Amino acid sequence: MRPSVMRPRLCRLRPRSPRFWALSGALAFLAALGLGGASGCRKPELPPRAPEAPSLRLYVMSTVAGAMEPCGCRMDMLGGIDHAAALLAADAPSAANRLLLAVGPLFFQEPQLDAERREQDLWKAQTIAASLAELRLAAWAPGQNDLAAGPAALGELVQQSGARVLGAGTDIGSARAATTAVFEVGDYKVGVAGVGPGVGDTEAATRALTEASAALAAEGAEIRVALLAAPRGEALRLAEKVPGFDVVALGKPVESGDANDAPFPPVLVGSTLVVQAPNHLQALSYVDLFIRADDFSFEDGVGIDARERRESAAGRVHDLEARLARARASQVAAQISSVESELARAKAELATLERSSAAPPKTDGSIFRYDDVLVRESAGAAPDVAKRMTEYYRKVNDHNRVALADRLPEAVGMNEPRYVGFMACTTCHSPAVRFWKGTQHAQAYGSLSRDFKEFNLDCVGCHVTGYERRGGSTVTHVGGLENVQCESCHGPGSRHAESGGDTAFITLRPDQSVCRGCHHAPHVADDWDLLASWSHIIGEGHGADSKN
Repeated sequence: MRPSVMRPRLCRLRPRSPRFWALSGALAFLAALGLGGASGCRKPELPPRAPEAPSLRLYVMSTVAGAMEPCGCRMDMLGGIDHAAALLAADAPSAANRLLLAVGPLFFQEPQLDAERREQDLWKAQTIAASLAELRLAAWAPGQNDLAAGPAALGELVQQSGARVLGAGTDIGSARAATTAVFEVGDYKVGVAGVGPGVGDTEAATRALTEASAALAAEGAEIRVALLAAPRGEALRLAEKVPGFDVVALGKPVESGDANDAPFPPVLVGSTLVVQAPNHLQALSYVDLFIRADDFSFEDGVGIDARERRESAAGRVHDLEARLARARASQVAAQISSVESELARAKAELATLERSSAAPPKTDGSIFRYDDVLVRESAGAAPDVAKRMTEYYRKVNDHNRVALADRLPEAVGMNEPRYVGFMACTTCHSPAVRFWKGTQHAQAYGSLSRDFKEFNLDCVGCHVTGYERRGGSTVTHVGGLENVQCESCHGPGSRHAESGGDTAFITLRPDQSVCRGCHHAPHVADDWDLLASWSHIIGEGHGADSKN
């Protein structure tokens, strides 16, 4: 007997308030500037969105995974729920009918919560949930991370977000998540189905999605969207096995760590558009649907299929060129002739595809268009969301200051060096200390305290010296070791200082890998050059001759 599909009542998406959507023309201009490429998240080269307003715009977030805002030391970083809110607000006038969806882990960075961080991570998840309610998130298919705090906690987060959870096989509180929901957006019925990692194997997922498709058809959904929290390869096969959806949005089933993914290209599976936004809210996927003459069979208005064929042909040419090189090395005439003929045909096919792809994409009839729009600091910040984030940081600071007050650095043995702070270096190395005070490293801790983050476990480790090391600092015991000081690179200096400067007790030339502990993507740009950055920390008395 086939399991029944839970069918919620029809959900009407109310328009957002004018106050929320009202942003200045200047902000809209900045948001427009923020749609360009950026190091670490290069957008697919697709045509711009059509100038006419779409009948319906879908926004998709994939694998947010607790990334409330980006962390790092570079300008105009990608991500931030306050920036996403501003971007959506500025974009509102261009699409009267819109629906925000999410897929994959949403609230937590890790699939399991660390006991010491539990309160902090829960409060961050609550801040994200409340912000998503303001963004009017309509529906979401969860990932494994979302159950990190347990079904009951997930149930509370769902209530705060106001979104419908659509995840076959997912428990929320004491109930099982629904699989489908239908939303009235303007004059259209949009049916959304969700499948999460809890559904089981591929066979079970196929069955659940097939039943969801039938349920949406029975409820009169004119536009059908599937949210699949599954490995990309499996999800693409699932989209192929269960046709009938206009759009399939993908997200990971589980996430871990703060590494940012590169953009995922859109894919056509039959007539279904498959999209996946990059993780950690680096970008939003925009899917514009243009509905003409009540025709809900959408054709490609972007040229995705042509680009896929062109890229496939180019790959075949590349492979054949490698085969030809090997054949010529073998000096077997028949084999060389065969590969040369095959390569000539492949090049001719590629040339034909390149000529045909130069033609403008289809614009008549019902079509879809797709774009990835980067979420950047230059988009601005929605005031209410930014205020809520500041309240979160204040709350975490006040809590951790007390809760972790007894967290002392591990004691050192009698003959082991301990961290002593830059003041102990001043007597012998005053030019180096003077130069250091003019670098950003000397301001690292102040950048936290200004934003109420000095006791935040997500932040402090890269802004102090000797963090969590023997004889060093902890989140609440930092005295004298604030900022990124000399000992961050040269190691604990007590014995060096007490010996009168014996260099045997200090690291003279630190391994540059020390820097990579904090200066790694996404904290810095993917193309950040460690050697080029040395110039910012080398100066008088510190590796460079004095110019005075």
